[in-house]
Amino acid sequence: MNRAPVLLSGGTPQERAGWAQEAAELGSRPLVTVTRPEQLAAALMVRNGVLFVPDVLTLGDGGQQLLVRTLTSLDERPKLVLGLGRSESSARQAGALREDLHYRVRMGLLNLDAPGLREAIAARRAQAARRAAAPRPASPARMSGPAAVAARLAPARALSPARPRPKPKAGPARRSRSAPRLKSARTAKSAKQARSKKKGSKRR
Repeated sequence: MNRAPVLLSGGTPQERAGWAQEAAELGSRPLVTVTRPEQLAAALMVRNGVLFVPDVLTLGDGGQQLLVRTLTSLDERPKLVLGLGRSESSARQAGALREDLHYRVRMGLLNLDAPGLREAIAARRAQAARRAAAPRPASPARMSGPAAVAARLAPARALSPARPRPKPKAGPARRSRSAPRLKSARTAKSAKQARSKKKGSKRR
């Protein structure tokens, strides 16, 4: 999944292609296959992808030199998966594989004919397929806004009994402002009547 280059030797063309395809799927990156030297420059511009060369020897010395420059000068570059149609040692002895390219990919050398490697790759792919086929628990639909607030409060409201609203406390009764006026009017009237009676009794 990282961007470290890989040089695959041995195996079949289908096995080398399967390795590159798996690297692209694990990293969710596009896979670009290069079979001719003139395709290399454009493929190197896909810096977030996986660049697969089925047989790096078909690129010739110029194409291999371009790969070396890419590995030494570009921080952002595609992951290189380089294949060899022959053994690594025989390609180096014949001078078909550049030594500086071999040095740059030395940490990613992989012989697909190594004992037990095919079985390990098959087991890893089967495990990944089982994980992908396993059903995932359904997650509730996400809501936002007033609907989400109502959904969160609904269970609490259903479980808690309705509480009666407290009645407002009765304050001290206010005396009517018209009461004193009415009382004083009645008192004045009674006093007037009393004076009138008194005057009448004196006249008699």
